[in-house]
Amino acid sequence: MSHALRSFAPPSFRSASQPAHAPRAPAPRFPRLASLVSRALNTVRLLDRPSHLRRIARSRRILATLARFRGEGAGARAFAYLRTVDPHVFEEVVLSGIESAGYIVLRNRRYTGDGGIDGRVVVPGTLGRTWAVQIKRYRASVNPSHVGEFERAIRERGHAGGLFVHCGRTGPLTRLALYGTSVELVSGSALLNLLLRCRASTFGGQHAY
Repeated sequence: MSHALRSFAPPSFRSASQPAHAPRAPAPRFPRLASLVSRALNTVRLLDRPSHLRRIARSRRILATLARFRGEGAGARAFAYLRTVDPHVFEEVVLSGIESAGYIVLRNRRYTGDGGIDGRVVVPGTLGRTWAVQIKRYRASVNPSHVGEFERAIRERGHAGGLFVHCGRTGPLTRLALYGTSVELVSGSALLNLLLRCRASTFGGQHAY
């Protein structure tokens, strides 16, 4: 558990299809400013979605609760807590964590009908290129077919890559499905690092609890 809670390098995302020595996507240069811009932008975009805004507000309270998890077994307790959260609120918790890590997040205006994409993250240093985000509040193992469906959605919509975020278990078939794709897996200690510390570093291939 101490590995998940220690301080990591500056935030960065790397596609699971890239070799370990490949250059990573740039970290945000002004993370606090990007976070503030993201919050203001999404508030304006969702002014006519009061229930959506309430879920976002609740997601930030959940992040504050997770930040207080400490000591032996904190990771297991955090995952147990997250699995009790409403699935739509869990989506917002993850997006709020990415936002707090210093990225501009584009939240969906609805929770269905978006081809399995639950939000987008603007790639720092680009003119609007985005990573797609798919978020699953699993209690058990990941369904490998969901990875393939997400990869197809990424290609069809022209995203730079994708972040597949879940709080379940990652089996060998899912890891095989990820090979050679533009999908980055965010689970286990990487997810804890994001939600407990709001740091988007060491993303990629972490085992879930």
